[in-house]
Formats: sequence, C-alpha cells, structure tokens
Amino acid sequence: MSPSPLSKIVLAVGLALAAPLLHAEDALLKPVPVPDLTKLPAPKAEALRKEREEFDRVRATLAGDRLAEAYALLATVYSRNELNAAATVAIEDAVLLAPKDGRWRYLQGIISLNDRNALGAKTSFENAFALDQNYLPIRTAAANQRIAAGDLDGARKMLEEYTAKKQDEAVPYAMLGDIALRQKRYRDAIDQLDRALKLAPDANKLYAQLADAHAGAGDAKAAAEARAKAGNNTPSLYDPLGSGLFGRNAAKAPPAAPTAPQKPVDPKAQAMNEAIVQSGQRQYAAARASLDKALKIAPNDVAVLSLYARIEAISGNIPAAESRAAAAIAADGKNAVARFSQGAVREVAGDDAGAQRGYEDAIRLDPKQIGARVSLGNLLLRNARYDGAIEQYRKVTELSGDGDALARLVAAEVAAGRCAAGLKDVNGALAKSANDPYLLQLFVRLASTCSAASADEKRMALDYAGKIYRGSESAQVGEAYALALAANGKWDDAVKTQQGAMFLVLRGGGQAELAPFREVLQQLQAKKLPDRPWPASSSIYRPARLEPDRGPPLSATPAAAPPKKP
Repeated sequence: MSPSPLSKIVLAVGLALAAPLLHAEDALLKPVPVPDLTKLPAPKAEALRKEREEFDRVRATLAGDRLAEAYALLATVYSRNELNAAATVAIEDAVLLAPKDGRWRYLQGIISLNDRNALGAKTSFENAFALDQNYLPIRTAAANQRIAAGDLDGARKMLEEYTAKKQDEAVPYAMLGDIALRQKRYRDAIDQLDRALKLAPDANKLYAQLADAHAGAGDAKAAAEARAKAGNNTPSLYDPLGSGLFGRNAAKAPPAAPTAPQKPVDPKAQAMNEAIVQSGQRQYAAARASLDKALKIAPNDVAVLSLYARIEAISGNIPAAESRAAAAIAADGKNAVARFSQGAVREVAGDDAGAQRGYEDAIRLDPKQIGARVSLGNLLLRNARYDGAIEQYRKVTELSGDGDALARLVAAEVAAGRCAAGLKDVNGALAKSANDPYLLQLFVRLASTCSAASADEKRMALDYAGKIYRGSESAQVGEAYALALAANGKWDDAVKTQQGAMFLVLRGGGQAELAPFREVLQQLQAKKLPDRPWPASSSIYRPARLEPDRGPPLSATPAAAPPKKP
C-alpha cells in the first residue's frame, strides 16, 4: 500500500479522522478552484481528481499546521502539472493558516515564478527569508530576486552574511562573483568565482564569467585560458524542500550517509494506519478488515477499539460503534481517547447529553485533550450554551495558540452578544503577532461590525484591511475590506469591493458558495452594516453535529448509463 502525501497527513492525525471538526478558517480562506483537467492525459487527470477528492475529504479532519500542510501539498500537486491558478490559491491558504512557517512562503515564491509573477515571487521569498535565514535555498532565492530587481548591494549583503559563517557551498560564491562582475569589481569577481570552482570543479559554466572577469581586469591570457574551459554545467544547491515537493531541477543530493538499520514495522500500527486511510476514502468494509487484523495482533487494545468505535459511528453503524466504545472503556476506563471516542459515538447517535459526558470525562482525564474540548465547545455553542462554549474555546486557544481556535472563541462571544470581549481577545493576540494576516483579517471583521468598537479601531480596521487586501486575491479578504469600508462610511466602495469578492468566488468555480457573500452585499447595498464578523447564516455560530457519512467510496466509479431505447 502506497498512500499519497495527503493520505500520509491522515495517518498523522490518527484517531482524529472519525471526528471531523468545523473549521473557523472556512470563513477566511479562499476556496481552491477545481481546475480544468480535460487537456491532460487521462491517467494523469484521473490521478489529480483522486488527489483533490482526498483533499476535500481529509481537510475536515485537520486543523492548524496540519491543515496548512494539506493545502501546501495540494498546491504542489497542481504546480507540478502547471495548474498555476489553483496552485496559487492553495498555497495562499497554506500561508494564511501558518504565516510563520517559512516553508510555505518559499513554495509560494516558487509557484509565483512558475506563473511568471516576478513581484509575487520577490515578496514571497523575502518573507520566507525573514522567517528562516538558515535554509540556504531560501536565502539564494531571495538574493536572486534582489539581483533581478537591480538591488545588487542588497543581494551581496545577504550572500556575504552566509559566506562569513560557512564556506561549504559553491552557489553563494558563484552568485557573489556574478554580482561583482555586474558591478565591474573584476578582482573580487575572480576571487569569488575561483572559490566557487574549488568547491564545484565540474561547474565549468563559471569559466565563462571568470574569463569576462579576467578580461575586465586586463589579463587577456588568463581570460583566454578560462574561456577554453567553459562548458554548460552550473553549480547545484541541495534543496530537499523545493525538489522534494515540486520536482525542481536545481538540486543534487550529496552522497547518502550510511543509515542505521530501520526498526521493523509495527504490524498493529500498520493495520491501524491502513484503516485510517481506507476510512478516509470511505472504504469502511476494508477499514473494518484492517482493524480486525489489528485486534488479532493486540486483542482488547484500547487504541484499536477506540478507532474502531469512531469508524463504525462515522459509517453509520451505531450499535457496533457503541459496542466498540464500551469495549475500549472496559479495557481502560482511565483512557482519555476512549472516553473521547465514546462522546463522538453518542454525538453521531444524536445523544447530546451522552456526548457531553464523554467529552467531559476525556477532559477530566487529560485536560490537554484539544479534540474533546473543541467537540464539547461545538456542542455547547450549537445549543446556545454560550458560557460553556466560550470556556472551552478559550482553553483551546491557550493550548494551541492557533488562529482557528481564536476564531471559534470570537464566534461564541459574538453569538453571546459580547463582541467587545472578542475584540479584546483579538487585540491581545495581535499584541504578540502584529503582522499575522489571519489575525489582521479577524480584527478587521470584528472591529468593523462590533458596536463596541471605537472610531479609532474602525479606522485602524480600514488601514489593516487595505494592507492585507493589496497583498491578496482572496474573496474573504475582499469581504473583510468591504466591511471596513462600510464601517468608515464608504458605502459605494464597500459595495464595489464586495461585488469584486463575489467575482473571485465565481471565477474560482464557487457558484454554490455565493449565498453568504450575497447576504452581506444586500446589507451593504441598503447601507446597513452587518452586526457580526461573518454572515448570520454562517455555520461558525452553529457548528454542525457529527453525522454518519452517507457518501459513496471515493474510488467508486459512476454506474454505467442504461442503454438507449431503440
């Protein structure tokens, strides 16, 4: 069995699979368009369709960094196949979810280069470098963009900072030689290129530049000797991130070091992983078979039984799910995951009281059980029990520190009529991370719609909104900007901006997602400011109940059409 990258993310979240959570990010992220695959060879198009089906399936089970990784992997899949519009949106969402992860900024720059967006590439690489100055390919990518923009001194400084500490790579020296040659500093160019050639003697293309440098320095003989050695080989830089995810050609791996013998695969863990992947593909019979295999290896194992209970519940087999959950608790009554699974089973069965007991038992046994706290918060908010929901979401925010948890907390506070408390919480988060685009958008939406927001906060919201709007082509960012414009009395501009956001949704193939945007547009056209940060109909205020999955297996093919009547 050879799962795709997205399947591997599902393996990593393990037991979280069968308890999909409502994502507050949905109110802020841009829907990734489904690209036209008709021009691709049939096998490749089918593989891409399956990757997208798997992404759409697993994203409901992920949050925070894991969700960002899923978006980034979807971006790589599309980028490899030159589907740049969809790749651009997917990587933008990854950056929005994990703004402090330099990897996604770097990959965003690569996608921008593939899409011939030089300005976007420069911005992304510079942002990546600000976050991660240790990964040399990020440094050289940012330096290359500075060179292309004519900032030779800026690129030179960036590269010299590296060579002052490390002298192990040819590429920085080759780039310094190129810069020196452009600036007619011929002696320095010769020194830098000689250093590069000592580290990469096969990089004979550098001899052409070395010849130019010697010629510029007035040494015709040395120039002729260097030009006679010139070839087509360039120095390479090992870039596991760019080459591993995007198949770039700019990297050559160094010889592999001897590795220690790998530990044998745990057959129980392997069987559970297979069940998780199969369940993610709606192959529930196969998932049961895998878990039966795991139970033969480890009878009465609480982890296997807990997973079994949740897969049975999500597949709609409630009696079997309850039996497996009871067996898990009988195996270890003090296991938080077993109690969490029992709560999920009861929620799927429509028993809110039983679900609440299960989630509370899990939290009592493990106060850091984030999944149980989110599920309990969702249950309480759905039943308008705001104080309890706020308590759970606040604790999740403290434990995880991610924007998704804060958005849940804000939604609960707004639903309870306490937008001022939500504004205080968002301001507190921004004090720690002032340039986080997710938090900025959250502030803009809340400050623009909260009746307790001051005039200064509304003006600040407009400034923030303009800042993030200029750097993003996201319908959600556009709507946030529209709200800020309206909050500052710019009604005509607000209407036009909201209409522009709706156009982006349509352009991305999101006809079915227009309703909440239209709801806001109608209010703006009536010069009525919404009283909450997301449309009143948004499910963020009323999280969906866990329900059995009734969809067909993802690998199922449509039934053949009936023969035409003669």
